[in-house]
This record gives sequence, C-alpha cells and structure tokens, in this order.
Amino acid sequence: MRGRGLFTEMKPIVVVLVLSVAVSGTLGAPPAPASTTNFPPATFDGKVDVGGHRLRIVTYGRGTPAVVIEAGGSQAGIENPHWKAVIDEISKTTRICVYDRANLGWSDAIPNKWRTSQDIAKDLHTLLTAAKVPGPYVLVGHSVGGLNARVYAGLYPDEVAGVVLVDATHPDRKSKLLAALPAESPDEDENIKAVRENIIAEDTDPSFNGERMDPVASAAQARAAGTLGDKPLVVLTRSPKAYAQNPIMRHFLEPAWQELQRDLARLSSNSTHKVAAKAGHFISVDEPQLVIDAIRQVIDAGKRQR
Repeated sequence: MRGRGLFTEMKPIVVVLVLSVAVSGTLGAPPAPASTTNFPPATFDGKVDVGGHRLRIVTYGRGTPAVVIEAGGSQAGIENPHWKAVIDEISKTTRICVYDRANLGWSDAIPNKWRTSQDIAKDLHTLLTAAKVPGPYVLVGHSVGGLNARVYAGLYPDEVAGVVLVDATHPDRKSKLLAALPAESPDEDENIKAVRENIIAEDTDPSFNGERMDPVASAAQARAAGTLGDKPLVVLTRSPKAYAQNPIMRHFLEPAWQELQRDLARLSSNSTHKVAAKAGHFISVDEPQLVIDAIRQVIDAGKRQR
C-alpha cells in the first residue's frame, strides 16, 4: 500500500520543511542564538546606489583583507544573529562586512525580475567600491551564498584573497540529490514523493525563494566560473549526524550532500576540508569557532602567498 514502509510514521509536510533547511537553507532558519544584540560599533553603515537600486552594507573593525559575508538563500546579512559570534571575533583583527542583497532586509526590492548569482556578484562589487572597502576580500559563502561567492571569484579574481564555503550549495545539488532518492514508482512512499517534489520546486517555484533568485541560472554561472586555482579555500561541512534522526536524510540525501562537499574542496589546490562535529546546516550558530578559525586560516594563507 502506498506510503507504507520505512517512512510511514513521518508526516510529509514535516519532512519537507526539515529537508528544505538541511539541504538548501532557503525556507527558514534555526532558533537564534542566545545573544542576538549588541553588535560591535559599525565602522560604516549606509545604503548605496549600485545602479538603479540601493543596497545597505554595514562593516565592523578595520584592516585588510576585508571579510565579506554572503548569507544563505533568502537571508538578510545585516543584524542577522547567526553571524554575530563570527563578527565579534573577526572584527577584532580586520574589517568584516555584512550586507542585504536586493529584495532582502534593508535593501531595495526589485519586483518582477529573477536575479542570478552574477547579478548579485556585480552588485556586491559596486557596493564594496562605493562603500570604500578596498580589496582583497575573503569571501564567506553560506549555503546558496556559496554560489554567489564562486561567481564573484570568477568575475573578479584579482580582488579575492581566499574563500570560505560554509555548508555551501553545490551547482549539481539538484541532480545529485534527486539521483540519490529511490527510483520513482507509482506506489512509492509518500514522504519520498514529497521530498522529490520539494527539491524540484526549489528550482521552479518563486514561493520557495524570498529574494527571487534563479537557482538554475546561478548554478550554471557558478559551474562556469571554474576553479579557484591555488587561492586559499576552506570548505566547512555540517556533521553527517546532524540530521540522522530523519531516515530520508540518513539513507539517501546526506551521503550525496557529503560527497558534493568533498567535490567543493577540489576547487582549489590549496584547500582544507573540515567536517563539523555536531553542527547542522547553520554552522555559524552551532559551531561558530569553526567558522572563525576557517576565516583566520584563509587570511593567514593569503598573506603568505603575497
């Protein structure tokens, strides 16, 4: 009978919501950490015209290279408590920047238009220049923000000192995750069916995407951006056990996600891959020190290359 078997006790809507965050981070966020206020004093806070629309950027600390946070899909960067611990520490030794992409937070909306990672990267380039934040930059891309970071590095390689990818989206995410699921069948478990439909919808349904980002075009752009050469790269991956209580993750999707993460580490000949001990998709919340150490490692490696 359809819907019986390994996943019978799981309600499809619960499965969909859990996996959307675990696999792409586009639908929601974990509970905010205990300390969500009292960010350090800003060294710059302004809303800047980047060519027909304005984006807000806030920077903390001073020094180079500047660290630039690319938050996950549909997440504003400014006043985002998920990055507070990272900002607190990194701002003690260098400048760190957070900003809201178009259609998010304090930045302007661009209605009735799909956006791509290339659009976002070009906006960020103009924004950093206008805000007088000199390069080179260490790009920190979480989840879908990893696609934006890769495209930026491809467009402006001389401005990028290194990259940190935080449980970042792989351009082949959709095809690999779909392939990892059992073959579609008329009597398949309804939870498997719901997850398959969710993965497909993330690429086609704007309601899954609060910033109107085109994931298909953005993935293609990240793929076309190529490798990072020998630029310092640290890939941080969530713990394989983080979603082990979910049988669909445990049996099918998590092994595929971990393999995609290992492939991201091949983007540079000067890379390190670290797997979290306990953190889920939001590593900056669950194990912020891992992100802090990765940023410092990339900064130090970039200085040695000069």
